Amino acid sequence: RVSRLSGAMAVAASIAALAKAWDASKCASVLRAAADSPPDGGAPPLKAALHALCAAVVNSAELDASEVVALLSDHSKIPDPLRPRLASDLCDIFWFAGLQIDAETRAAHDAPTRDGGAKARLLALIGALLGAGVVAVDQLKARLDPEMLQELSLIKDQADFHKAQVRMNTRALYTQQKYNLLREESEGYSKLITELAELPPAPAWAAPPSGMPVGLSTSTRARASAEEVVANVRSLIGYFELDPNRVLDLVLEALEAVPARVGHTSLVRLFNPRYLPHVLGFKFQFYKTEPMPASLYNLAALLLRQRSVSLEALLPHLSPSLDEMAASHAAQVSKALDAAKKIGVISLGAAPPLDDPHEPNTGGGADEADEAMPAAELQPIGLLRALLANGDWVTAQELIGLMEGVEAASFPPVAEALGQLTEWVIAKAYRAVSPAALLFPAARAGPPASPPPPPAARPRP
Repeated sequence: RVSRLSGAMAVAASIAALAKAWDASKCASVLRAAADSPPDGGAPPLKAALHALCAAVVNSAELDASEVVALLSDHSKIPDPLRPRLASDLCDIFWFAGLQIDAETRAAHDAPTRDGGAKARLLALIGALLGAGVVAVDQLKARLDPEMLQELSLIKDQADFHKAQVRMNTRALYTQQKYNLLREESEGYSKLITELAELPPAPAWAAPPSGMPVGLSTSTRARASAEEVVANVRSLIGYFELDPNRVLDLVLEALEAVPARVGHTSLVRLFNPRYLPHVLGFKFQFYKTEPMPASLYNLAALLLRQRSVSLEALLPHLSPSLDEMAASHAAQVSKALDAAKKIGVISLGAAPPLDDPHEPNTGGGADEADEAMPAAELQPIGLLRALLANGDWVTAQELIGLMEGVEAASFPPVAEALGQLTEWVIAKAYRAVSPAALLFPAARAGPPASPPPPPAARPRP
């Protein structure tokens, strides 16, 4: 009859009957049969049998804990292959029994439905099984609540243990995420890069008004709808659980390669707008000590132009800061003025000896001022040049206003961009009254202003 047990309820009923008239051999036979019985859709039979055995000790006190410990620690009755599974199930049962006792105690308030020794009997049973080697300390620490662990004297302070557990779980989570990022998600990112390459350029009206080159299409399947690409990108992020920050970095790379794609604002709006300045600023910080490619300046200018990112959020990531640049510029201006005042002043006392005509004259002339920092190393100046090249005078004027004490037009790239923007603005009006138009009326509808050179490609950081 024992070998034919198949249901968890039948197993529990058999254990409950044996607990009243205790027979260790028959109980061991029931446990071995329950371990071999498959689940019938409910609780596993072995776990149901162990729960009934523990309930007879904790709840009704019909069975002494020493009898259970003697049974479960007897290697002749419980085979060794069954012991790891038995220990794991016991830890789950202890956790559930603790929750059940606490819930019933809170529900009963001042009139508990059971005697107050149920928790004490449970702790005594756990301690006895732990001393007999049936369950391990590590298993109990992984399954039981910190409060019960402190009552079992397995930990000193439940609050400290909870903090350590949170730190360990957090570290394990981030370690797993890094592992997935480096080893398991290459397929998702490869599909993402392929899909981003299919994003078509935005319509002509979204191109910069100054005629800045907007790039060529990289699609191999002639995708005409950006909405389809954006929907596929959203699906890839969810299906492969891709890291949003890394996806945003790849999206910015795709927009930088073909600037006309920036006009598809629905792609950028997939991400939290608060994170966009940080990811874009990280790209600027990567080139803090290296020449900045013009394509990255162009990308930032286009995002500022369509208000996907604000100037106030991006400026803290640029190097040097506006205050440092203003201080450096003021020092260079002061040195240049001092040098200009010395022009034409001759100091006879500092003249070289007559017998050494090759000695340079260190006095009487002006000391050359130290060379200013190259404009290529000033990221705010590069961004200002890109804003002017893209015809965004509103944002450019705002940036110039923030550069207090800096003559922005004194930098050659800015002066050149201002000249190109002015030429583009007045080209149509000037063409009608230019000397060429007066001599040759057909020239009034002449060619548009030549666009600036395209931004240089940059290596991927």
